[in-house]
Parts: sequence; structure tokens; C-alpha cells
Amino acid sequence: MPKRIMIKKQVPVTQHQTLPFVTTTALNLVEDKDMRAAYIYVLRMKGWKLQAIADALGLTRERIRQIETKASPALALHVLADPGSFPVPELDTMEIEVLAPPVYIEPSPENLARLIELKPLAQKVRYDHTQYRKEAEEYSALVWHVHSVEGVTLYRLAKRLGVTHGALRFRLARYGYKLPKTGKSPCYTPIKQNNRAVTQ
Repeated sequence: MPKRIMIKKQVPVTQHQTLPFVTTTALNLVEDKDMRAAYIYVLRMKGWKLQAIADALGLTRERIRQIETKASPALALHVLADPGSFPVPELDTMEIEVLAPPVYIEPSPENLARLIELKPLAQKVRYDHTQYRKEAEEYSALVWHVHSVEGVTLYRLAKRLGVTHGALRFRLARYGYKLPKTGKSPCYTPIKQNNRAVTQ
């Protein structure tokens, strides 16, 4: 798995919100009930909680919810187009620490292209057959190089090659590069040296 680090991020404050004085004043000055409903709708769209709006108007949260459900989208556009009469403040933010998204190492384009080219030939090698053994050796060695030197996880490489993670582990064990997690296993019997295209 890639190493995860903590990063700082600004997020909106969603608890204990208080509308600014200028917005509270503007909200109370709107006499038309449909326009007020549209104003409330826009404030809600911007992330302001029912309680913050209710506190500004001296109403209950439930009453604000009822008013919001009756708002006209067309009038809401009018509110958005007139910020002087209907100021809509941004939410306050606070800084928190979160896990950064994982960054996965990808195989180099050249090695990935070569692996894709070799894969169908390497997959044709069966038992003690010598046909395409050289390609299978190169494919296995390159898989190990991409994994151990370039640092690409077998899960990531398997996804790029269209094979399973287990298939790559099996191949690396068979060709003497990587043992299974449990150590020795009859399912991961190494290829006999006299059947190898190269001598390790």
C-alpha cells in the first residue's frame, strides 16, 4: 500500500452557525413571502443550516423548512442576481487534518508496453515446453523489476496487465523471485533449472 500522509484542509463550519448582521437585516426586511422563501432557499443551497436562518428570523427550524419547500427556483435566480439586496455570505471555514489521497506508483510506459507485448507469449509456456521460454523468462524478470525496483505494487501491475494479483505472485515464485507469504508451498514449485532459458 502507498504511504499515506496527513494534509491540512479548509472545510465549512456546519455547527453553531450565525448569519452575519447584514444578512439577518436583509432577511427581515423582505416583506414579500415568496421572495423571502426564495432567499431562504438560496441560503440553504449555500450550506446555511435551518437553525441559523431560524435564529435570524425568530422562527422555528420546522417553520423555516416549510417555507423552503415552497420556494420558487425562478425567484431564487432573482435573489442570486441581486446580491446587493440579498447578500448571501459564504460559510466560515476551519482548518482540519485529513489523510491525503493515496498516490500509487505506476510502471514506466516502456516497461509496461514490453510486458503487454510479452504477456501472451509467456502465458503459452506450459510445463517443460521450451517454446516461448525465453519470452517467459524476460516477462517474469521484468515483472520482478517493475515491482521491486520501480516500486509498483503487484495489485497495481496486475490491474494494468489484465491479470490477477495471484497470477503474478505465482509466476514470480515459479521463476524464483518471490516466495509465497507462508514460505514453501507445493503450488509454487520452482521450475527445474534444466527447463530454464537462462541460468540464475
